[in-house]
Amino acid sequence: MANERITEGIVRDHFKNDALFKSIKWEEQKSSNKAISQLLVGMSKTGGKGSGAPEFIVSFPTDSRYLIIVECKAKASFHESKSRNKVKDYAVDGVLHYAKALSSSYDVIAIAVSGETVEELLVSHFLWKKEATTYEELTEDKSLLPLDSYLHLFANEQFADNLRNIDIVAKAIELNEDYNNYSIPEQTRNTMVSAMLLSLIHEPFRIGYKAQPTTKSLSDSMMAAIKTTLEQSSVRNGDAMIGEFSKLLNEPLFRENKIKNKKSKKDRTTLEVIKEMIEYLHKYVYPLVSMEHSGFDVLGRFYTEFIRYAGSEQKQGLVLTPFHITDLFCDLANLTEHDILYDPCCGTGGFLIAGMKRMFQKAGSNEDLKMNIRQNQLVGVELRPSMYTYACSNMMLRGDGRSNIYCGDCYQTKGAVSTHKPTVAFLNPPYDVGTAEQLRFIGHALDVVAPQNGRVVAIVQMSCAIKDEKDLKAVKKQLLSKHHLKAVLSMPDDLFYPVGVVTCVMVWEANKPNAGRKTWFGYFKDDGFEKRKHQGRIDARGKYKSSIRDKWVSAYQNGDEIAGLSVKYEVKYDDEWCAEAYMETDYSQLCDEIFIEKIKEYASYLVLTNKI
Repeated sequence: MANERITEGIVRDHFKNDALFKSIKWEEQKSSNKAISQLLVGMSKTGGKGSGAPEFIVSFPTDSRYLIIVECKAKASFHESKSRNKVKDYAVDGVLHYAKALSSSYDVIAIAVSGETVEELLVSHFLWKKEATTYEELTEDKSLLPLDSYLHLFANEQFADNLRNIDIVAKAIELNEDYNNYSIPEQTRNTMVSAMLLSLIHEPFRIGYKAQPTTKSLSDSMMAAIKTTLEQSSVRNGDAMIGEFSKLLNEPLFRENKIKNKKSKKDRTTLEVIKEMIEYLHKYVYPLVSMEHSGFDVLGRFYTEFIRYAGSEQKQGLVLTPFHITDLFCDLANLTEHDILYDPCCGTGGFLIAGMKRMFQKAGSNEDLKMNIRQNQLVGVELRPSMYTYACSNMMLRGDGRSNIYCGDCYQTKGAVSTHKPTVAFLNPPYDVGTAEQLRFIGHALDVVAPQNGRVVAIVQMSCAIKDEKDLKAVKKQLLSKHHLKAVLSMPDDLFYPVGVVTCVMVWEANKPNAGRKTWFGYFKDDGFEKRKHQGRIDARGKYKSSIRDKWVSAYQNGDEIAGLSVKYEVKYDDEWCAEAYMETDYSQLCDEIFIEKIKEYASYLVLTNKI
């Protein structure tokens, strides 16, 4: 006898095992949302006065404009009628009946599912847009899709991106809380996450880790999986990574048989705890790297947020570049599919992955070129073995195990890096070395990139551009004697929130003396991002992606001088290198709020330059 509960179970398991499940609101038969419930009043499939009750209703805390509903039937023969008007008996007919009612207030993805086994399952997908008179059939795929694919079907990438970002932040917070409960040191957490994710690449480990009988056998199996993965990926300095991962074995979690949970105040076996930690990453984080529509650096985003919420970002001297800025660098450098990209302070590899993504876009369907990009056109150096480990793990999980990332000092590896003949360099140098040294990192990059058409883009502290210091001016003088300062962009004051640092982006052209050439200054203080609790800075209203980014890039590429945004000026080494020093004020938009904000900015400037 056919059993619809079996079909519902298949659907339920599919969604609840999805990597993004924790970031959606999942409801069955009815909704706690009053607006949804009201729209379903009188929509009973029997034609009576009762309320309609789709099997499953999916809503999104990040955006109330979208819904997913699912209707199930046990028998595949009852998937849909010819006329699609037998709402009680057929899955397609029923789900479209509900979608029509809900579409008065929502964009609705309607999913009809029939069959009692995964093998015989029939699935149909429809989109009924808000206030539309009819629906559109979305895909011929007759199987259930990942949630990430459904987000993409709404054709609002900003909505999808916001949900992913919030999901990543939530997972980072949840994992850190869990690790804190077991008194795992902050910096150890980062290494542990990298080790577990890297071991999951190895299929035998991924299949068999749950069956390991002891803590020692599990840790041995994990280390063996990592070594195999590194050997197969031909990582340049795998020994450094193995050394970092081996330190984990000295932690109580891997040495002892039991460990206390501070929250529950109960002892638990370390074997059970490690398996739970691996399983969480396996289920909710590892799948992120293969999401079809989620971009290249999902894992990098996770690392960034995990490090931040571990409280180790500032302790490790990290100022991790926001992802929309790494993408902006590609525009500023006019990065092409033939460039060779170098990052002398590569951290988690964010710039390299942003570059790889842009190069892949430029390469189109040329798979040979994409392979060459992976193997030969990405070069990085990272001094800290721990960060080197994160960068390599990040790249490997993106399918790029052969990137040329060196573990060491960028000045000492200059000769090796030069053999790759980089044409472009992106960098975010360490800020704790001082202003002059930050610019010396830029000088190093300019010396390494190609003598013809070499470009360097760097984000540094604003003090590097405006402070009146002897050592700083000496470096500025040296740089301008050999290279052209093409542009300086004043960035939002809270760009690196919660780290308090004011920055600017410098764009350089190698081996073009600056004398006689003007610099384009951009006042890029408002990127449209907003600070949200537990989310950091996000493009909540889509302002950056919809308009601000294009405005910035267009003005820069065309060299436009726009009141309140940009100006051109030839500068010398003892000048201030910032838009605020030369730009005309646009008074047309002046109001009390803007006036107050500008006074605050000026006060910050006076403090920064030691003038008060």
